[in-house]
Amino acid sequence: MTNKVLVAIDTTGLSDLVAETLPAQVRPDQTEVLVLQVVEPFFYSAPPEMSPGYQPEMESRRKERREGAENTLNSAVETLRHAGFKVGSRVVESEIKEGILTVASEWGADLIVVTSHARKGVARFLHRSVAQGIAHRAPCSVLVLRERNEKAAA
Repeated sequence: MTNKVLVAIDTTGLSDLVAETLPAQVRPDQTEVLVLQVVEPFFYSAPPEMSPGYQPEMESRRKERREGAENTLNSAVETLRHAGFKVGSRVVESEIKEGILTVASEWGADLIVVTSHARKGVARFLHRSVAQGIAHRAPCSVLVLRERNEKAAA
């Protein structure tokens, strides 16, 4: 039986942590991985007051963000393939939590792997933990990997 693991990454460099940790957590020969990056849209729709001249600029920015997401994905995909996993990748444009949960449900994930930035205080309150929201609403198990704290390791 093949396990399906959805690995949700972002552009913060934590994708390396996921790619290094996952082979120690699950068996590559029995696991199919989908590496996902969710890119939040600038606008769900352009406001009516926006000049039509801004549309090409918005499309250019959207394209740049998507290309950046694909580059981040490619690095994680190659690392996981090298570790022996069967790997696919996907970029979706959505609110982050909803995008991850939707793809996990549609794909039939057995496990979702996400990273946590370990924010504290006001930053945590303002940003609300994506990992926490996913863990509460996921249709399957969730593995949360913590960002390495170099100060604690010293």
